[in-house]
Parts: sequence; C-alpha cells; structure tokens
Amino acid sequence: MIHDLRIYDLVPGGLEEYMAAVREVGLPVRQKYGVVLVGWYYTEVGTLNRVYHTWGFRDWEHLAQAKAQFRQDPDWREKYLPRVSGLIVRQSNQIVLAADFSPPAPDFPPARE
Repeated sequence: MIHDLRIYDLVPGGLEEYMAAVREVGLPVRQKYGVVLVGWYYTEVGTLNRVYHTWGFRDWEHLAQAKAQFRQDPDWREKYLPRVSGLIVRQSNQIVLAADFSPPAPDFPPARE
C-alpha cells in the first residue's frame, strides 16, 4: 500500500470549516474512486491550525488513476475546492510506504464509476 501523507496549515479559526468540507465533500469524492482514509488528525499542542491526513492507495497505478479521477470530479472542482481554497495557508505532501510491522492495510473497496 502507498500512503499519501498531507500536511496543511490553515488560517486561524479555519479548522472546523475545513473539517466540515472534508467530511461532507472531500472524503466522499475520494472514496468514490477507491481512495482509503488511513488517518486524519489535527494539532492540539505545537504548531496550531495544522492538519495531517493520510490517504491509502493500492499501488502506484491506483494513485495516479484515482488522483486524476477525483481531481476532475465536478463535486471536487465545484463544491470542495471553493470551500477550502481560502482556508489553506501552506500545504505539503509526502508519499510514504508502510513498514512490514505496520498495522495491516485496510481493504480497498472497488472504485465506483
């Protein structure tokens, strides 16, 4: 499994609005293309207004295909991106691989077309 670890710094006070957009639009759109939410966290201590979210992909082909699909999805482009674009100050991502002693990968549902 391939993990896409994303780290976003948000505008102060934007956490709840950002989480609502993910919950209501971003997560369902990604799931539609077989992307699995591995973990989603926000800071309580340390750098505030920061979120960490990790998305799972079966393999490199799935990563490329699913990203291309959800980025073209009308709900992503017309509903999700406008809601979050003003909330994100900085973003970074890393592609990370699971060690052999990491917890088992979740089952991937088939992508819905």
